[in-house]
Amino acid sequence: MPKKDYYAILGVDKNATEDQIKSAYRQKAKQYHPDLHPNDAECAEKFKECNEAYEILGNAENRRKYDSGEMDFDGFQFSQGMPHGFEDIFDSIFSGFGFGGGRSARQQNPVGSDITQTIDLTFMEAAKGVAKEINFVRQERCPSCGGSGAASAADVKTCDKCNGSGRVQYTTNSIFGRQVTIGACDRCGGTGKIVTKPCKECGGRGVVNKRKKLNINIPSGIENGSILSVNGQGNASKSAGGTNGNLLLVMNVANSKIFKRDDLNLYVEAPVSLSTAVNGGDIEIPTLSGIEVQHIAEGTKNGETFRLRGKGISAGRKVGDLYVRVVVEVPVSVNKTEKKTLEQFEKSLNLKNYPKRKEYLDNISKLY
Repeated sequence: MPKKDYYAILGVDKNATEDQIKSAYRQKAKQYHPDLHPNDAECAEKFKECNEAYEILGNAENRRKYDSGEMDFDGFQFSQGMPHGFEDIFDSIFSGFGFGGGRSARQQNPVGSDITQTIDLTFMEAAKGVAKEINFVRQERCPSCGGSGAASAADVKTCDKCNGSGRVQYTTNSIFGRQVTIGACDRCGGTGKIVTKPCKECGGRGVVNKRKKLNINIPSGIENGSILSVNGQGNASKSAGGTNGNLLLVMNVANSKIFKRDDLNLYVEAPVSLSTAVNGGDIEIPTLSGIEVQHIAEGTKNGETFRLRGKGISAGRKVGDLYVRVVVEVPVSVNKTEKKTLEQFEKSLNLKNYPKRKEYLDNISKLY
C-alpha cells in the first residue's frame, strides 16, 4: 500500500503541533461529514481519508513511525468507523453554541435522521446576531399507524434475516484487510420487523412529511460554514420510544463590501482626501452599531492604521477591535485649471515638506 501524504490531507505543515492537527481534523471532518453530504461518494471518501490521517498523525507513536518511514502500511489496520477519541471531537462539532446534542444521548434510544438546511445571512446579521424564522419539512411519525408502517398490528412479522434484532454482521475485503462491521439489517431497515400490509396513509414508511416553522436566535459572531445543531427538530424515529434527529443549520455568510473579518477583529479602509490628510480633520468610520466620526491628525500618511478598542465582533465574553487603515485618495478627472493650481502649490513646497522623498533621493545618490 503506497504511503499517503496525511499532512496534505489535513492541510497542515509537517511541524504542526498536536493541537493544530486536531483543529485541522475538526475542520475537515465537519466539511466532509456524511450527515451534511448524504449519498455523496466523493465526500465520503475524503471523510475516510481525514479519519485515516488523524489516526496516524493524532497518535504520537503512529506519527513518529510515519515520519521516520518505519510504518508498515500493508499490515496497519485502520479502525472501523471513528477511532478511539474521535467521539469527543464530533460532539464538539455538532453541539456548539448552547444547542446541545452529542453522541451519548443518541446511543441510548433509536433516533431519526438529521435534517441539514443552509441559512443565508448578511455579514451584519452574522456579526451582530439575528432572530430567524426557519421553514423546513420533516418526517413525523404517522398518526394512523403510529410509525409501524402497517395497516394493523397483525400485518407485522419478525424479520427472518436478523431475527428481530435489527442488526446484522457484514464482512468485506479491502486494501486495509478483512473488515467486519455490524450495521442495520438491509432487509428490515434496522427495525427488526417486516410489514406485510402497508398503512394507507404513509404507504408503509411509518412517517409522513410535515412543514414546520421554527424561530431561531443566531448568536453574534457566527462564522461562515458554522453549524448550529437544534436538538429534536429533525426527522422522527420510526421505532417506538425513539427520538427525533437534529436540525443542522449550516451558516452561509455573505461577504461585506466594507468590513474584512479576522476572528473577532474587523478591518476597514477609509479613503480620505489629500487636504484632509495634510491638514487633519474628521472622517466617518463605520462600526457595527453605526457611523462614528473620528479625528485624524495633521500629516496623516497613506496606510496609517489606528485601532478602536471593543468595536469589533462580540461573541460571549470576548470582543474584538476595529482597525481603520487610512487611504489617501489621489484626485481623478482633474481639469486644466485644477492641474495648474496643483502645480503652483507643488512649486511652493520644497523637499523639507517631503521627508521620505528627500531620504529616498539622498540614498540613491550615494549608489553612484
